[in-house]
Amino acid sequence: MKKIIWLYPKLEKWMGGTRYVFECCKELSKKFEVLVICQKSSRKILAEFENYNIKVIDLKSDTYTNLKFWILFSKTINANIREINNLANESDIIISSMFPMNIIAHKMNNKHIQIIYEPFSFFYSNNIWKDYSIFHHLFFKITSLFFSKYDIEATKGADSTLTLSHYEKSNIQKTYNVDSHIVYEGVNSDFFKPQDSSYFQMKYPNCFPLMHSTGFDSYKGTDLVIDSLPDIKKEIPNFKIFITYTRENKNKLKKYKNFISENNLNENVVFLGLIPYEQLPILYSFVDIYLEPGVGRSMSLSNKEAMSCGTPVIAGKDASEEINNGYNGFLIDPSSKKELVDKICIIYNSINTNNNSYSENALNSINENFTWEAVAKKICHQIKNL
Repeated sequence: MKKIIWLYPKLEKWMGGTRYVFECCKELSKKFEVLVICQKSSRKILAEFENYNIKVIDLKSDTYTNLKFWILFSKTINANIREINNLANESDIIISSMFPMNIIAHKMNNKHIQIIYEPFSFFYSNNIWKDYSIFHHLFFKITSLFFSKYDIEATKGADSTLTLSHYEKSNIQKTYNVDSHIVYEGVNSDFFKPQDSSYFQMKYPNCFPLMHSTGFDSYKGTDLVIDSLPDIKKEIPNFKIFITYTRENKNKLKKYKNFISENNLNENVVFLGLIPYEQLPILYSFVDIYLEPGVGRSMSLSNKEAMSCGTPVIAGKDASEEINNGYNGFLIDPSSKKELVDKICIIYNSINTNNNSYSENALNSINENFTWEAVAKKICHQIKNL
């Protein structure tokens, strides 16, 4: 049986990239032997991979979120390569997703498929710079100056380059001058499906429930959501928004909470933080709209998970490949409070007239492109063509 070695830097939290690796490896393991190698991991994530008999090796190495990694860049990369070479045969296929694993894969002799969620944000994204201090801006510029050339070299050298959307295909062409194949991302519709939400209904009765998942950055549009809350209350006094997050930015969270208190919105906002994964479909099923009006979000697992539970989505205009404007939700200008509030009101009024078309259309939107089986099939096609 041919072996796939999937390289990914961090398996520490259930974020989008981690979920992508996990779901794809579950599908690929039906046809191949799969080994996942990372630089950092957590016991909780490893246990989930082990439940599906997917072997994971943690190199216990520094990675891109550690200053030491950048100071000792070449030494760390070379040490990782030596360890991985001891685990790989020449016939194994390497799949890398996310910097710096593409650089490691490029320096090995194996066939290499690179999956790019987006060009590495430290080097190329103007959006990420809006969310950090001047010190971070300087740090990103320095790392880009010295290390982006290795990222470009590795990407150009990959035997096949895959990505998640036409939007990112265009970005990859501009950034790397490389053509890429679109494989999309999926959703586990056996898990994410309409569920009994009586737990939340009893705990939060008589409200119009909204949901937003934040990374405390521009990508998910949290600033717009928070700034729009006073205007939403003017139109829908009994609204309540549930905000989840997998990582916490204490300064931004304090800022948001101060704004909420100053505008007498404490009864309208519930910060849930990190909720158990098994509760997510229940929460999605409870809320009437999922909000993610961010910038540069052409593909979002959260959007698809919500729709798979029958919840329409209001997203930024870059999400046009998964949100059909006016059908399963709406696309808006990610800087417009008015557009966000107006679109919330349209769905609110629709629900109040017992029109559930947005919810039904959301369910229907999880088509053959947005299943993990379909994603894995596209990856297998690329493996076959190597």
